[in-house]
Amino acid sequence: VDNRRLELGNGDTLDYDYLVIATGPRLAFEEIQGLGPAGFTQSVCHVDHAEKAREAWQDFVRNPGPIVVGAAQGASCFGPAYEFAFIMDADLRKRKIRHKVPMTYITPEPYIGHMGLDGVGDSKSLLEGEFRERHIDWITNAKILGVEAGRMTVAACDTQGEPVREQTLPFAYAMILPAFTGIDPLRDIEGLVNPRGFV
Repeated sequence: VDNRRLELGNGDTLDYDYLVIATGPRLAFEEIQGLGPAGFTQSVCHVDHAEKAREAWQDFVRNPGPIVVGAAQGASCFGPAYEFAFIMDADLRKRKIRHKVPMTYITPEPYIGHMGLDGVGDSKSLLEGEFRERHIDWITNAKILGVEAGRMTVAACDTQGEPVREQTLPFAYAMILPAFTGIDPLRDIEGLVNPRGFV
């Protein structure tokens, strides 16, 4: 770093004035058994995930049931989960089947609308009000313990992250944003990344 030279994996070097490392996150579905497109839940984090989620949605609306939507512990971007909950609610109302679909929003956030930012303006009361109006239940300080076909085991935790109540939520459709880590090529470079592998 002091010599402003980057050594590449093939031995070549690049000199630089400024070095920007902008990698984006790695989606850590494997941190929770059964999570993600290879498991039992949907994702909207990549185009291919969203396409699969849409196909699953088309099947779901023909045979509706409970929905679980939200974010896993370790997630750091919550907005898409809120947006997706409202999109599903609107589509179900348009199809006139919302009354057949109990919906639960789960999040590791300490309160609805925290957004990983300690709230944005009056986001807590605004989002809680919208959830109540739309009959969307929620569980905060949530930790997903595992996912099986049609069942998600979730613990509501105290402020220290210790489970205080465990429950199994049935679902016919689930979309959960995963935790993020740094990308594999950089994750283990001591002095460059934090414990989650981010620069």
